[in-house]
Formats: sequence, structure tokens, C-alpha cells
Amino acid sequence: MMTIENRLAAVVSLLPPGESARFTKPFALDESADSRLVEAVRALAKAEGLVCMTPGEFARAALQQTVQLPDGDEQETIAVRFAAITDPRAQTAFWRSLTAEQRAAILKAK
Repeated sequence: MMTIENRLAAVVSLLPPGESARFTKPFALDESADSRLVEAVRALAKAEGLVCMTPGEFARAALQQTVQLPDGDEQETIAVRFAAITDPRAQTAFWRSLTAEQRAAILKAK
């Protein structure tokens, strides 16, 4: 079975040289191998072009997508805006930020 330290070393070996240096330093007082491994995996994902969000980052992204309930024809605007979002995480954040009436307007527009 692989130890956390071995896993950390494996992930760090995959990182770009500029990113790997910060993960090979001695641990800070408030840092553990677990927390460093999580950060190294997030750094690797970002280096590969993936989006990794913590729950707090996801909540902030959802809050940024919040929309006010429009009237009449403006409800179609929500459907158009939702359809324009191509990133599944952004779509999820947008969908969660909507009220039940706004979700119904999107489903009705389809």
C-alpha cells in the first residue's frame, strides 16, 4: 500500500518544475502531508487545464451567476443565457442559483 508521502512524491513528480518546488519544502507548522497532497493534486489539475474548485469557490461561482427573476419575454433571456454556458460546472452553478420559477421558464423554453 502506498503511503501519503509516496503519493505526494508521485504527484509532485508530474508537476511542472516551477510548481513542484513549493511542494518539496519542509512542512510548515500548520501543514500536514494530507493537506499538501490535496494542494499538489489541485495544482496538477490546474497545470493540466482542469478547473478544481473547493466548495467555497463553487459557492462563490454560483453566487456570481445569480439572476433576478425577469418578467414576461425576459424569461426567455434566462434560457438563452443558460444555453450559452458550455462548461458543465458553470451550468450547474447557474442552475442552482435560479429560483423554481426561473428553472420552469428554462424548461418551458425548450
